[in-house]
Amino acid sequence: MHVTRTDAQWQLLNEVDVDVPIVMLNLIRFRDTALDGYGCDGMSGEEAYAEYGRRLRALAADFPGNPFWVGDAGRVYIGPEDESWDLVLCVGYESVSVFRDMLASEAYQEAATARTAAVADSRLVLMHESTSVGQAMVEWTAADNDDGPIVMLNLIRYQDMALAGHTCDGMTGEAAYGEYVRRLQAMNSHDFPGNVIWDGVGGPTIIGPAEEHWDRILLIAYPSLDDFRRMANSEIYQTAGPARTAAVLDSRLMLMRQRFPR
Repeated sequence: MHVTRTDAQWQLLNEVDVDVPIVMLNLIRFRDTALDGYGCDGMSGEEAYAEYGRRLRALAADFPGNPFWVGDAGRVYIGPEDESWDLVLCVGYESVSVFRDMLASEAYQEAATARTAAVADSRLVLMHESTSVGQAMVEWTAADNDDGPIVMLNLIRYQDMALAGHTCDGMTGEAAYGEYVRRLQAMNSHDFPGNVIWDGVGGPTIIGPAEEHWDRILLIAYPSLDDFRRMANSEIYQTAGPARTAAVLDSRLMLMRQRFPR
């Protein structure tokens, strides 16, 4: 289980450009009951994590983070059967420097005791936005999102070279995945009812297995789970799917429902 960063993972933050905006992807699994001795005795893990969030908001003036997407995690459609998460957060920071300074501060260390009490397992992955899809996120979060709409979190690790025989011979894995996304977006809105609301390049995993790395991370919104299933099972999707098969070495596909903003 992975709750806090290692010293080696902390040093990974020295290997990226410290002055560019970042987004931290948080995958959280709660404890049933918060650990005693961390200021959250008697709380559930979810309640203790909410307390952690309240403490962070009190630090916002000094360490401004923007939790621009928070969702309740659901079924993992691609990935290990025993892998599950309760909460997914995307938090933007002005720079790596702001994020590092926050984590190193005494005020954060005090606030983070609630996180330690709350979390059974977690991942913290640094990301950079790779394409300008910010307006799509604005439109999505401004919509009247009831229980129907869903967001699929895609974590992608590329093959070095695309697998032969899947319509992308001679391409790199990255190029083949780009071809897969291009094919999706070339479909009409009925055949591909998805809306890419965030598209980013994966960076170092700050909390999680040292060998775990993702090259590309996407949030794709769909009007409903039925729309997603219809697309995935359609004949026209099968014309795009081989490019994904050629491109991907490892992946996760997780269903989420938006919690914040509303």
